[in-house]
Amino acid sequence: MKNTIKNIAALFLIFIFSGSLANAQGWSVPSSAKKKQNPYEATAKNISSGKKIYNLNCKSCHGDPTMANMLPLAPVAPTDLGSQNFLVQSSDGEIYYKVNKGQGAMPTFEKTLSDEDKWMVITFLRSFDKNKKERQQVAEIKNPEVTDVKLELKVNEAEKNMSAKLSGVTKTGKRVGLQGIEMSFLVKRSFGFLDVSGEDPYTNEKGDVQIQFPKDLPGDREGQVNMLVKVTDDAFYGKLEEARVVTLGVPTDPVNPLDERAMWGTRANAPIWIIVTFVGGVVGIWSVIFLVLFQMIKLPKLASKQD
Repeated sequence: MKNTIKNIAALFLIFIFSGSLANAQGWSVPSSAKKKQNPYEATAKNISSGKKIYNLNCKSCHGDPTMANMLPLAPVAPTDLGSQNFLVQSSDGEIYYKVNKGQGAMPTFEKTLSDEDKWMVITFLRSFDKNKKERQQVAEIKNPEVTDVKLELKVNEAEKNMSAKLSGVTKTGKRVGLQGIEMSFLVKRSFGFLDVSGEDPYTNEKGDVQIQFPKDLPGDREGQVNMLVKVTDDAFYGKLEEARVVTLGVPTDPVNPLDERAMWGTRANAPIWIIVTFVGGVVGIWSVIFLVLFQMIKLPKLASKQD
């Protein structure tokens, strides 16, 4: 018995230690994500908004910025997001990526916080950066001012990949690609959308981005799936998206669970014992009703005989 308890305890410690090592691994942030810039200015209003959002969603683990009063988690405590060490080594796009994706004990805020809220938090954190000139610099992507922004899609069914091109018209009338813009490639499923964008879905210098479609993702009988491609952050060029049916999935003959003989099946496919029980119950109830009626009909005759 003692050996069994020791073995269970050892396995538990191994599990915890393995999880701790996974959580202790460093972040892997795509280079294009690091180049993403905060579209909001560091105004007093934006900083105040960021502080409220930070206190509601981040403070419980990361503590007050610059105060180093983080939650003492093991084996790696959360980072003081207001420390100079953190701010010097992190670009705005890098912080945005980490907030969006999450890792280990840190949850993802991709769906729980809007893009604006995430940028407000970053604006708040940047207000603690006293040495901005010493901050690690990344090549800043500055797209020209454009109008008539368009999203164009191309599908290669043979190679099972899909590409998107984002472009706009400059003041000189030239259409140019827009670089460093994050795109989302989403597949419609039964209860929502599946993100198949991959790790680096940012447009290149020509405004192009390509993704490889999962080879094992099922479609309908012809392999068709409903795709939604959109600009992830609508703070730059507004809401840009395009829906399209593409033949990139694995052809699948769907099975209708209502066609099987099961509890949730149709009347023709209900389990035999349910049909027998139901019919027997109905016959029994009507038998009792007819028996009562028959006895009520006999009452006058019995009364007349007694007279």
